[in-house]
Amino acid sequence: MLEVRYVFEHSLRGERGRQLLRYLLQRGADEFSITVMALQDVPAPFADAFEDELARYERAAARRRVISGADAHDLAHSVRLWAYNEESLERLLSFVDRSLFHWPAGPDGWLEDLTVYRRGELLLGLVSHEREGVLRLTPQELAEVAALDIPFETTAERIGY
Repeated sequence: MLEVRYVFEHSLRGERGRQLLRYLLQRGADEFSITVMALQDVPAPFADAFEDELARYERAAARRRVISGADAHDLAHSVRLWAYNEESLERLLSFVDRSLFHWPAGPDGWLEDLTVYRRGELLLGLVSHEREGVLRLTPQELAEVAALDIPFETTAERIGY
């Protein structure tokens, strides 16, 4: 049984975010979704670079549980998906600077709302503009994440699951 906890921007700064993503990979995470954003009719080299780097890992879009954009009537949406493996994770991490929540909007394009899945089940769902996220793991996995010095809470201010 998966338990729900919440992570915050300060929880995943620097190496902690990278550590959590690597941990999720070790625990069987196999796909991720992220929203690639760009201004209309403006060249977006950052967004284009992401698309180019991750193109070979893209999977067919599928319905998955989402945190951002979900409503009470439908908690799942069709989302773009990429394979989550050692290679795709390293490419994804090359686009992260200070935090998993820190992809500032701008004319070059940006990324939002990283979500990691294991066999279609949401494990980590970040809401970039709220600086909060959901972490769903087994009690044993939560203990292992805590041992990695990655803090989480039982409640959040703005999001829920």
